[in-house]
Amino acid sequence: MTKVDVKSSHPVGRNYCCADLHIHSTYSDGLLTPSEIIKVCKELQLKAIAITDHDSVSGVEETIHAAQKSIDVIPAVEMSSNIGVLDIHILGYYIDIRNGELVSYLEDFQQHRIERAKKMIEKLADDGIKLDFNQIKENAKNAALGRPHIAEALIENGYVHSINEAFIRYLGYHSQYYEPKKNIHPKQVIQNIKDWGGVPVIAHPGTIHREGLTNQLIMEGAAGIEVWHPDHTQSLQQKLYEIALENRLVMTGGSDYHGFRGSYDQIGKCGCSEKEVIMLKEIAGI
Repeated sequence: MTKVDVKSSHPVGRNYCCADLHIHSTYSDGLLTPSEIIKVCKELQLKAIAITDHDSVSGVEETIHAAQKSIDVIPAVEMSSNIGVLDIHILGYYIDIRNGELVSYLEDFQQHRIERAKKMIEKLADDGIKLDFNQIKENAKNAALGRPHIAEALIENGYVHSINEAFIRYLGYHSQYYEPKKNIHPKQVIQNIKDWGGVPVIAHPGTIHREGLTNQLIMEGAAGIEVWHPDHTQSLQQKLYEIALENRLVMTGGSDYHGFRGSYDQIGKCGCSEKEVIMLKEIAGI
């Protein structure tokens, strides 16, 4: 995998896109199934998309099948990593979704999520906050089990009135009920993605809020930056655009669509041009 001469034709700050490379389905924490996503993308006349479910590639083949070659579906995943309590997500494009090591890694990751949720539920129960694990698992459906699903159960059982309250009172990093995530450094995730045939791209760097981290991740092998994202201001997009040019990295963009009310509720709200997709393919050797 080599870096290419990157010169994007996609205007900084432009909302229209022909490629939305950051979409979540019901296989992680999205509202729509792959088939429903493809229907929306066809209506928007998008040329390329990527289903980037959290630590899961289970929805990729279903999406490709639903598209029936009418839309270029890029095999992808959004992988979790961390430095201490700081969450860092790395997008892996053109990753080999049938790679045995990848599949095993993701299965282990999902199992850790389940065990983590159970431990938090046990801690809550010790203080009289009774939650049914099966109820939480049912709420999660295909999604990777996490704190938002515990928060939903806290609301349903009358302990809190909102997701925000659940995190403040019970599920935040400094809560006595908090259980750490699986500890994996982004450098390792970046290398894993490369080993599994993918192109590692830093997801929404503007949400990390740590000075110099983008440059650190580039030094550790990231091949691209997600420049266009709903949480990125125009000035930040410009800054990331310049960093990508300086380091000859591919630029990507996407809506981070989940389908729920908030910032990530519209497919195609952010994205990139066809030229970025071509550059991704060049780096991946497609």
